[in-house]
Amino acid sequence: MNGSILHPWQVIRQEKNGSRYRIGRCATRSEAQRLIERLRAGGAEAPPAHPDVDYLVERVEAQGRGRR
Repeated sequence: MNGSILHPWQVIRQEKNGSRYRIGRCATRSEAQRLIERLRAGGAEAPPAHPDVDYLVERVEAQGRGRR
C-alpha cells in the first residue's frame, strides 16, 4: 500500500526564508498536531523550536486525486 494512504497527514517545518522540510507523516491530524506540540516544547531529543521556524500540518493526497 501507498504510505500516503496509511499516513495522509504530514508535518512540515517552514523557515522564515521559505525553506520547507517534511518532518514526519501521521495517520491522523490530531497525531500530527501532537508531534508539533512536542517539537515546539523541545525534549530529550530536540531543543525547543527556534522563533524563525513554524510547523504546519498538510494533508497528502493520493496520486491521481486533486485537493478538496
